[in-house]
Order: sequence, then C-alpha cells, then structure tokens
Amino acid sequence: MYEFEHVVACQITQTDMMAHFNFLGFVLLMAAVIHSSLRTLNSVEELNETGFGRPPPRNGLALLVWYVQNCIDNNMVSLCNPMEGDYGFHEFKNAGPFFLLPRLKDKKTYGYFTIGNLNYKHAKDLPYEVRKYYNPHDLKSNMDRVIVKYNKNKNKIEEVFISEHYKKSKTYVVGSPLITELRQQ
Repeated sequence: MYEFEHVVACQITQTDMMAHFNFLGFVLLMAAVIHSSLRTLNSVEELNETGFGRPPPRNGLALLVWYVQNCIDNNMVSLCNPMEGDYGFHEFKNAGPFFLLPRLKDKKTYGYFTIGNLNYKHAKDLPYEVRKYYNPHDLKSNMDRVIVKYNKNKNKIEEVFISEHYKKSKTYVVGSPLITELRQQ
C-alpha cells in the first residue's frame, strides 16, 4: 500500500508542478506581449508627457510637426518619397531578435523608413527649424527619429512612429487624432 500512495503522491506533485510551470510560462508570455506593445499617442498633451524631441538641442518635435504638415496629405498619401531618400529618408531594417516595431508580414508591399538622422544624405534639405540646433558633437541634437510604415504600391503612409534613437521604451505610435492636431498648428 505504501508504494501505491507514494506513486500517487509523486504523480500529483508532478501534475501540480506542470500546472505551475504552464501558468508561469503564460504569465511570462503575457508580460513580454504587454512590454512589446507600443503606446499610441492621440493628443499633443500625451505627446508632451513623453518628453519626445525637447528641450533643445533635441529636434524631434519640430521634425514630427514638419513631417505631418508637409509630407503627408489628409488621406495619409505620401508627399515626400521615402524610397528615393527625400530629406534623408532611408530604409529602417527593424532587425531582431528584439524588434522595435511590429514585424512586416509582406515586405514587398510594405517597408519601414526613417527620417531625422541629420548626418544622412539629403538631411540638409530639411528646413532650418528642424536643423537649427544640430551640433555633430552633441548626440542629443541628433537622437530623434520619425519612422513610417510605407505602402509601396499605394504611396501611402500606413503608420507613423516616433523614437528616441530606436529605444523601445521611448518609441510610440502617432495616432490619427494627434496627426490631425499637429497638422492644424
């Protein structure tokens, strides 16, 4: 009888342990999902709370305002060509293992492009308001980026992101209400 009770106790212990590990795995997975999702900013107030692009010498706020006022129309059609490098646009690879942005499922149709590196070719074409605090010896003056998800077939911007030099914790989705609000400034 002792052996039977011992076997049953071991089975219960193993079952309990498996349930515990499954639950722990689920909790860790959910924590990773929550941590990996980007916050969407829908108002200037929310944008200001992040501290993105300011104070000078940072330029990200000026870059974002200029971008939404000059490079996209009301239907999110691109007026600046990211694929041709307008204003210093260039492809953003979004490489793993820890992706900054959601992975693209169809890379033939969509691509990520970034603007804001003031050292990049054609960045000198950005307006003075965006470049005025640039100092090649001050990293803060060149740390802010606007990244777009571009539909190559439709010449349309699907999403706009802002990032403090590609830090996940300082990267945000720019929501449609915020884009509209910034366009009206």
